[in-house]
Amino acid sequence: MRRKTREALTGWVFVSPALVTQILFIYFPLGWSFFVSFFRWNLIRPMRFIGFDNYTSMFTSSDFWSSMSVTFIYVAVTVPVSILIGLLLALLVNLPWLKGKGVFRTFFYIPVITSMAAAAVIWAWIFEGNVGLLNYFLSWFGAKSINWLSDPDYALIALMIIGIWKRIGYNMVLFLAGLQVIPRTYYEAADIDGASTFSKFTSITWPLLSPTTLFVTVMQFIASFRVFVSVSVITRGGPANSTRVITFYLYENAFAYLKFGYAAAISVVMFLMMVVFTLIQFRFSKRRVHYA
Repeated sequence: MRRKTREALTGWVFVSPALVTQILFIYFPLGWSFFVSFFRWNLIRPMRFIGFDNYTSMFTSSDFWSSMSVTFIYVAVTVPVSILIGLLLALLVNLPWLKGKGVFRTFFYIPVITSMAAAAVIWAWIFEGNVGLLNYFLSWFGAKSINWLSDPDYALIALMIIGIWKRIGYNMVLFLAGLQVIPRTYYEAADIDGASTFSKFTSITWPLLSPTTLFVTVMQFIASFRVFVSVSVITRGGPANSTRVITFYLYENAFAYLKFGYAAAISVVMFLMMVVFTLIQFRFSKRRVHYA
């Protein structure tokens, strides 16, 4: 019993740093947000219990639904596009005859490790309407200048481009790892049978990449749903609230209007939506994901 107790204590000692970190920075903030969501609180006056009033106000607010619609549009575009481009890049850098693979992998992964705040400043200059690099490039083809960041029809598109640019390298690395664990014997057998490149992709590569695809899809949904830095640095939710995503709407209510209870209710709803989406993904992907 002493040996078993000593082994158990040793195990708890080793996992304690990760466990304490999880409790302090994930579970406690989550529980605190859920608790605060039932109160009216502005950090100045004492907290006052109001029950579900914050949730009622939120679900009846046109601003909330407007920010949710902007968020869903952003997610619906950036998630599939970033996954598709990441997969194509992974297939490219995995070609056996391609030289300089390390250079390509580094080049495509640089955006992932680049500070989003610093990158947003550079992208704001690229999308600038008068002297921006993108309009200068488009002028070579006779296109008119576009007010990317001041036109409600284009501002969200500009943020989508930034989000896709930021995430394709991450997706590429994950898909590349999935490609490299597929046994070559499958492809050799397909070559003997005379299968085409497209047939090998649809019958071998894509099915065996299904676990990676599921993981990438879930992670990209969460990342896109939580987009904030690019909005905060470049557009501040404008113009005309065309880029006010749900995270920026939460930030405004918490730190501009000091409505911390209302902002906590928004964060709880966001958390539940991400959990529900993840469960739906696992439920509908159960028969399509091949782990062997």
